Amino acid sequence: MKKIALAAVLGTMMAAASAQVYVGGNVGQARTNVDCSDSLSCDKSDTGYKLTVGYKLNPTVALEAAYVNFGKVKARYLDDDANPFSVEVKGHGVLLAAAFRYPVMPTLNVVGRLGMASLKAKGSSSLGTSDSESSTKPYVGLGAEYALTKELRLTAAADFTRAKFADDSYAVRLLSLGAQYDF
Repeated sequence: MKKIALAAVLGTMMAAASAQVYVGGNVGQARTNVDCSDSLSCDKSDTGYKLTVGYKLNPTVALEAAYVNFGKVKARYLDDDANPFSVEVKGHGVLLAAAFRYPVMPTLNVVGRLGMASLKAKGSSSLGTSDSESSTKPYVGLGAEYALTKELRLTAAADFTRAKFADDSYAVRLLSLGAQYDF
């Protein structure tokens, strides 16, 4: 009988603890603020996404970890012999942040995020060269969550940080829509 009672207590505790965990996914427009003034053409925007897992410490504060892909920048240049070549730089990494929720209405929260981003920028060219660079920079995010049910929320987010590549630092952002599921 004691084993059954202990199992029931442990099961209840695990269910209560798991109610604080959530996962989410967002997809949207990524943009990198690079200087393409000397290029023939330059596309600084691409589709990006973010996959998040979070743990609510209380209803207003949570800790989050996310994998983020900021898409790629594509540009075309001329080499010294006036032959065109292309360059592509991709950015992705991990975000670690504290998320602060403020209820505007019973079904609507605004969210502010503050943390660090560890990003890797990897570049390659049609000339066969490639390079990559990693960096850790501050991260900030803003968002909103609309509750469809107690567990399921629609989300909108704006994520901002910087990525380092070719000895320079560039602003990167992701404006996205998605969903979040609270366990």
